Amino acid sequence: MRSGLGQWLVEHRAARIGLIAGLLPLPVTSVLSAALVVTVTIARGWRVAVADCLLAFAVLGLVTISADGAWQQVALSGISTWATAMLLGALTGGFGTLTLSLQALLVIGVLGLGVFAVVVDNPTAFWESILARFAEQMSAFGMPLAEPEAVLELAPIMSGLVASSVVMSSTLALLIGTWWAGGAGGAEFRALFVSIRLGYVVGGIAVLAGLAALLGMGQVAGNVLLVLGIGFVFQGLAVVHWLVAARGLPWALLILVYLPMFLGASILVLTLFLLATVGFVDNWYGLRRAGRNER
Repeated sequence: MRSGLGQWLVEHRAARIGLIAGLLPLPVTSVLSAALVVTVTIARGWRVAVADCLLAFAVLGLVTISADGAWQQVALSGISTWATAMLLGALTGGFGTLTLSLQALLVIGVLGLGVFAVVVDNPTAFWESILARFAEQMSAFGMPLAEPEAVLELAPIMSGLVASSVVMSSTLALLIGTWWAGGAGGAEFRALFVSIRLGYVVGGIAVLAGLAALLGMGQVAGNVLLVLGIGFVFQGLAVVHWLVAARGLPWALLILVYLPMFLGASILVLTLFLLATVGFVDNWYGLRRAGRNER
């Protein structure tokens, strides 16, 4: 499964740089900006990727300053997004595996939680103030929340939710970028994807975090579990794709896996939980041992 778009992007540098810069400002399209950096890093190396990002940064900086925009925010977003993408692309291209890149991303996410807990004296109080301000702003815009108290109850896990969302978006950028790079001479994406396995170290940390959370031993454990859970979601997806191919099942069955993610928040959470469970079980018992993965 290769993408012809990847080859085109690698061959047309000006268009590539324009897309890297232009897609960054919006939260949704910033994933594609990072994916482009991953593609370049895998297909052309980190030096070319650094040069592309510097040029994209110059373009974006000029546009932002001329429009009297918040260039500091754009700079911080660009540095964090593109630096992470280059790291993931370098690991994937250098070692020929998505597993190591995903492991590194999870480590960064967990370390980020630790740093945040140290820098912010009381993370729960910090997020309560943020959420309370958000509820007030929604009311000011004429869209009051039905249960503002319920929103404040998210404060203890907000650090984990934010970190896991960053890990999720970065992983999506990694997967898309690796797929595009496959069309430009990189490794075949599907083979890399279905071989994702986080390993016993990550699995062991998840077990310890889960036990600590169940025993009420601090909010950090629950937040760590949220971050690691995203990794197991993607391992679960890898298992599902492998099983569909190994059993010779119709690829249309994968629609039943992805469609529920777009049917509302509650169904999305349930789907992610089930996929994470599949990934976690596979991590310890190897659900991909039987059958042949031929397709």
